[in-house]
Amino acid sequence: MVARTTGCCDETVAMTMMAKATAPALAVAPRTTAAPAPPGRNNSKERRRIRRCVEVRRKMEALRSLVPGAGGEVAAEDGGGRLDAGELLFRAADYIARLQVQVKVMQLMVDVLEHAKD
Repeated sequence: MVARTTGCCDETVAMTMMAKATAPALAVAPRTTAAPAPPGRNNSKERRRIRRCVEVRRKMEALRSLVPGAGGEVAAEDGGGRLDAGELLFRAADYIARLQVQVKVMQLMVDVLEHAKD
């Protein structure tokens, strides 16, 4: 497994925590000298943080698939790498602005054509 840090959390840590959460419990727990971590608060916070990181990563990938030039294909001006989160959000905002302008132009065209019929 290759560890890489992207976005809000370390992928290796997330995979390890998920594996621990889904691993079957041992019939007999090994003896330890240290007191076990109290159940609940820290573990649940860590699980929530990991779940949130996974959700953010999934949503960023969905956004990456929607924004032209930010997905799996590599644009020439990118230099061969994937966009970081900041650049992806910047391009998404630019793309939305361009789509809004296109909608306004099409609305104007419809208005002109409707008045031309009269």
